[in-house]
Amino acid sequence: MAGRDLTSEDDGIEETVLLSETGACGTIVRGMEQTNDYNEAGGGVGDGEDRGVGNAGAGSAGDFCVVRPALTVSQRARDYHYQPQDKPGFAKTVQKKVRDSCVCSGSCLKTAITSKLPILTWLPTYNPRQSLLGDIIAGVTVAIMHIPQGMAYALLAGLPPITGLYMAFFPLLVYSILGTSRHCSMGTFAVVCLMTRKVVEEMATAPDKHPTAASSVGDLIDNTTAAANPLTYTPVQVSAAVALMIGIVQVILGLLQLGSLCVFLSDMLVSGFTTGAAVHVMTSQIKYLFGLKVQGYNGPLKIIYTYKDIISQVLHANPAAMVISGLTIATLAFNNEVLKPWVRTKTKIPVPIELLVVIGGTVASYFGHLNDNYNIRIVGEIPTGIPSPTLPPFELLPRMVVDSIVISIVAYTVSYSMSKIFAKRHNYQVDATQELYALGLSNVFGSFFGCGPIAASLSRSLIQEAVGGVTQITSFICCGIIVLVLLFIGPVFETLPNCVLSSIIVVALKGMFLQVNDLKRIWKVSRMDATIWLSSFLGVVIIDIDYGLLIGIIVSLLVLLCRSQQPKTARFGHIANTDLYLDVAKYSSAVEIPSVSIFHFGGPVHFANIEYFRTQLETVTGLNPSIISDKKNILEKAQTSEDDTHQPNMEANGSVTSEGHEKEPNKLVMLFKNMKNGKKPKDLTISIPETKHIIIEMSSVSYIDSSAGKLLIQLYKDYNAAGISFSLAASSENVLDTLEECEATKVIPPEHIFHSTHDAVTILTSMDSSATAGGNSTKL
Repeated sequence: MAGRDLTSEDDGIEETVLLSETGACGTIVRGMEQTNDYNEAGGGVGDGEDRGVGNAGAGSAGDFCVVRPALTVSQRARDYHYQPQDKPGFAKTVQKKVRDSCVCSGSCLKTAITSKLPILTWLPTYNPRQSLLGDIIAGVTVAIMHIPQGMAYALLAGLPPITGLYMAFFPLLVYSILGTSRHCSMGTFAVVCLMTRKVVEEMATAPDKHPTAASSVGDLIDNTTAAANPLTYTPVQVSAAVALMIGIVQVILGLLQLGSLCVFLSDMLVSGFTTGAAVHVMTSQIKYLFGLKVQGYNGPLKIIYTYKDIISQVLHANPAAMVISGLTIATLAFNNEVLKPWVRTKTKIPVPIELLVVIGGTVASYFGHLNDNYNIRIVGEIPTGIPSPTLPPFELLPRMVVDSIVISIVAYTVSYSMSKIFAKRHNYQVDATQELYALGLSNVFGSFFGCGPIAASLSRSLIQEAVGGVTQITSFICCGIIVLVLLFIGPVFETLPNCVLSSIIVVALKGMFLQVNDLKRIWKVSRMDATIWLSSFLGVVIIDIDYGLLIGIIVSLLVLLCRSQQPKTARFGHIANTDLYLDVAKYSSAVEIPSVSIFHFGGPVHFANIEYFRTQLETVTGLNPSIISDKKNILEKAQTSEDDTHQPNMEANGSVTSEGHEKEPNKLVMLFKNMKNGKKPKDLTISIPETKHIIIEMSSVSYIDSSAGKLLIQLYKDYNAAGISFSLAASSENVLDTLEECEATKVIPPEHIFHSTHDAVTILTSMDSSATAGGNSTKL
C-alpha cells in the first residue's frame, strides 16, 4: 500500500496525515489555537508524559505545528531518494570546457562579438528622442570639467598640462566603444596620477621640452635622445610606458578572468588608502600654492622629508602665489558650500566654477604679467593639433612591472566599483572582465599618444549622471569638444598660473579627507575593520603609496584569517515547545537538556583552526574526554582495591555551570597527586559528568577539509572511550561530501549524523528512555 489519507476533525482543527510504507512521510499540519496545544500533543524534548521543557516559546494564534519523523542523514537519503552528483575527473572537466568553448553557431558568434564590443549592443537600440538631449548636456558639461581637471592632474603626475587633455580624448574614445559603464567619466584621476608621478620621478632623467605650435607630441616622446643616450627619458616617455604596461597587465587579467580581483580590496582598505593618498596629493601641491622650490624625494618616509623642506623654506614663500591660491581656494569653497547647493535647487546643470577660475587666472596672469613681475610659475607653451602616434620606450617596461601591477589594480578597483554603483542605480549590468579589457586597451591605445594611465573620476562621473547623461554618447560628445580645444583653444591657457591648478586639486580633495568619517563609523561596528583602515592610511602616509597598499592587503588577509580561524562558539539550549536551539548565554529561555550537550561552531573547520575547535569544544561543554576516561579508569581501580571500606563516592550530578560560559566538572580532590605518590585513595570524591551525548551543531560550518575530517574521527573515538556518544547535526551537503571523501563516515556511524539538531536530540533522548513506542517523531 503506497499510502493513504486520514482526516479527523476535532474542535474545528483539521489534521491530515500522509502515511507511507516506510513511515518517512508522516506529517501533521495543525493550526495552533491555544498556547498549550503543543505541550498537550507531547511536544518539546524530554522523557515520560511531560515532554515539554518550560513554557517559553509556546505557540500563539496562527502558529503551525509540523510533525515528521526524526531523521538521520542516512534515513533522509534513503527515504527521499538522494541522488549523488557525479564528479568528473580533471581530464573530463578539461574536455568539457574545450568542447563547450569550441561549439560555434550564429548566435554564439553574435554573442561573442557583442560581448567584446558592447557598442554593438546599445548603439542600434539608441533612442535619440529620449536620450540625445541629456547626453549632449552631459557631454558638454563633462568636457568643460575635463579642461581644468585634466591640466591640473597632469601637473600632479609631473607631466605637461596638455597631456591631461590628451588623456581626456584618446583613451576615452576606446573606452566608449569597449566599456560597459554608461556613466563613468574616464580620464585623469588624482590617486592614479600621484602613483604615476612616483614612477616618473624615479625613471625620468631629462626635463620635458615644450614643443612649439607646429610640433606634435611625437616630438615630446621622440626616441632620438633616448637612442643617443639610452638612460635619458622624459616624463612623458615614462608615463607613456607606464600606461602601456598597465594596459598589458589589465588585458592579461581579463584573459585570466580575474575581474573579481577587486574583492580583495575591501571598502575599508580603499577608503584608508585613498585618504592617505590624498595627503600625498596635497603635499605635492604645497610648493605651487606657496611658490616654493622643494626638492623631490622618493621611497619610504618621503613625506616627512618633504614637510621638513617646506617648513625650512616657508619664510621664503612667494606672497603673490599665496594670494592667488587663497583667492582661488576661497572662490571654489564658496561655490561648493553655498552656491552649488542653491543652484542645484534651480537646475541640474552645475556652475563650471573650475573653468571660470581657470579663465580668470589666465586673464589676470596675461594682463598682469604675473610671471615676469611676481615670479609666478605658469603653464607655459601649449601645442595645438592632434599629436602623431609614437612608440613608448619598451626598454623601460621590465623596470616598472611591480608599480604597474599596483596602479592597474587600484585604477580598476576604483573604476569598477564606481561602475557597479551607477549600474545598480540605473538597472543595467556591467561586465567585470570586459571592464578590464576596456581599461587595458584604452591605456594601450593612449600610450602611443603620450598619455598616462586613466581611471574613472568620481566627481566627473557624478556630474555626468546628475545632468542627465544616459549612454556612452556622452563620451563621444565630450571627445568632440576636447578636440576643438586641442585644435584651437589650447594656447589660450599658456599664461595660466600653476597655483590656480593646484588650488583646484586641493579643493577637490575634500571628499577624500572626509573619508575619515568612515573610520569613526566603523570603529563602533568592528575594531578589526577599523584596523584595516588605519593600517592602510598610516602605511601610505608614513611609508609610501605602494607599501601602504601592500600593508592594507596583508592586514585585510590577516583579519580574514583571524575571523576564519577563531569563529564564534556557543553552547546551545532548547526553547520549549519549538525546534529552536539557541545560545544559553544570550537567551534566558534556552534550557539545556540534562543528558545532552550541544556545541555550536560558527565557521568553517580547516587545518588552521582544528586545535581551536578542539579546545573550544572541551572548554564550552566542560567535557574533556581524556580527563573523563582517566577518572573512570581510576574509579575502577579504586573499586577493586584492597581497602573496600574507603571506596570513593561518586556524585551523580557532577557537572556545574559556571557564570560565564563554561560547564565544568567538580574537582578531583587530590586524586592524581595521591596516586602518583603511591598513596591509596581515601575518602575521594570523583566527579563524573552526567552528560551522555555530545552534539556538534554544524549549521554554520560552510566547509571542512581533510584535517577537520581526521579531527572529527579522533573526537568520535575519544568521546566513545569516555562513554559519551558523539554526533553531528545540521551538516550541509558540502560537509557531508567531504566527510565521505575523507572516510569519516566509515568511523562515525550514519545513525550519529542527523538532519537537524532537533532530530538528534529527539532520537538520542528517546534512546535513553524506555517510552519510545510508536517510533520517533520530531515536532517543529
